[in-house]
Amino acid sequence: MSKKEGNLFSFLMGMVSGIMSGIALGLFIAPKPGKEMREDIANKSKELKGLTKEKFEEMKIVGKDQAIRMAGTIQQKATRISSKLDELTKRGSEVLTQDEIQ
Repeated sequence: MSKKEGNLFSFLMGMVSGIMSGIALGLFIAPKPGKEMREDIANKSKELKGLTKEKFEEMKIVGKDQAIRMAGTIQQKATRISSKLDELTKRGSEVLTQDEIQ
């Protein structure tokens, strides 16, 4: 995970944590009967669960895209390295052949 992705993940986790804290504090301060409070807590918990699941799916897609891009970059670099090694092997063989002739 890159630093940018780590910062985004930390931000999202902080945001979710802040939302949870705000909801809990708001519910405990609000003057409501116990039954209403429990219903509100249950409803807000469902909302938060949905939000968390949605953000997780977004992060999963971002991570998958990053992995695909990284794999492509690695493959390109490996191909270049392989080509350079083939070229060096060919040059080395030519040098050895010339040394044998002399």
